[in-house]
Amino acid sequence: MQIIDFNPWWKSSEVPGELTGRHRNLLPKLISYLDYRQIILLYGIRRAGKTTLMHQIIDHILTQKKIPHFNILYFSFDLQELSLEQIVEYYEVEILKNEIRSGKPIYLFIDEIQKLDDWANRIKILYDRHPNLKLVLSGSAALPLLKGTKESLAGRFFEFLVKPFSFDEFIAFKGIKIDKERESLYEREIKILFQDFLATGGFIEVLQFNEVALKKYFKESLLERVIFKDIPESFQINRPNLLFRLLNIITRQPGMFLDYKNLGNDLKVDQRTISNYISYLEYSLLINKLYNYSSNQLTSEKKLKRVYPSNTAFINSLSDSSVGQDILLETFYSGLLKARFFFRSPRKEEVDIILDNQHAVLPVEIKIRKKVRASDLKPIFKFMERYNCKKALVISKQNERIEKKDNRQVFILPYWKYWSILNISDFVE
Repeated sequence: MQIIDFNPWWKSSEVPGELTGRHRNLLPKLISYLDYRQIILLYGIRRAGKTTLMHQIIDHILTQKKIPHFNILYFSFDLQELSLEQIVEYYEVEILKNEIRSGKPIYLFIDEIQKLDDWANRIKILYDRHPNLKLVLSGSAALPLLKGTKESLAGRFFEFLVKPFSFDEFIAFKGIKIDKERESLYEREIKILFQDFLATGGFIEVLQFNEVALKKYFKESLLERVIFKDIPESFQINRPNLLFRLLNIITRQPGMFLDYKNLGNDLKVDQRTISNYISYLEYSLLINKLYNYSSNQLTSEKKLKRVYPSNTAFINSLSDSSVGQDILLETFYSGLLKARFFFRSPRKEEVDIILDNQHAVLPVEIKIRKKVRASDLKPIFKFMERYNCKKALVISKQNERIEKKDNRQVFILPYWKYWSILNISDFVE
């Protein structure tokens, strides 16, 4: 693919509709940062929509900011190997007919920037030399990107995590309207939509796939691509098959406790290698790691850990049998609520998720069963007493009520009351 093929607006003065797709909820926020000097850095898992967001920003620049179409350059290192210098030289000579530093506003969009050798230092030079240049970058591996920005580009960037469609975006894409303040009227519709959403994981391009095609897409087009190509390009590893085995283990046991020694013994690998490889999966945004909660964060990071796949679609794609709704919903809500902690006492009393913003703590338990009994709430009330929490949340299958003890309240809500759950969890955001 030639540079000119990446930039159809150079000929037509507009972005083709097939490149812009449906506007993402994140788009207005990104647009609000366009007038700042700093670089916009988008990072997220493959196929999450980073490239589409870039084209939506380009469309806004053309149509709303009225920037000349030759003043916008897009390039993807995922599809073509060139040096940054070659790209800039071609652009200045063949398209801009001037130097970038000429003073006019220029917008440079670069996809999969982590594939460029020494990318952070190269971008730093470009940024520092051209005050009129606005850079928008994207990448798929969190650690190489964020490490590069914090070391070489400190103070020069704003970062944004791009995820697949949220449940709200998924519903909007389906063209379905739901009154979020009257969820009970739409219980049946929400449950059906939830089932589809958990299977597709918010990856819109697979909506029409059957179960066989879904498994094939996520396994071969996404997960194997990340593990056998992207991760080895970002990290020095020589056993990608071990990465894939670890991901298989995690997707078959979402929420499993991490025991590097036992995993190493089972796989005949040193436990330090297991620890490193788990980190590579985390940095590549395929898994989420949770720490056993303590009011001292340093203590938490040294204690027991749990791990979930980062997306519910990965579970079914790597499993030989159907996975229970309780496991899928536990995985989904751990991701939705941006969980970083769980709790397990020395007596093995557990709470699935602990949300902590340093101002408030909210314990969250996921009980997808016919009835949530008072005895099921004992661990969460003990946690609330220990850490002086006033509120807690239990996500149930169908139960809805409030349990009180002393001055503490546990809100029990069915999983399909999605927006009500978010309203309760918002107080720690």
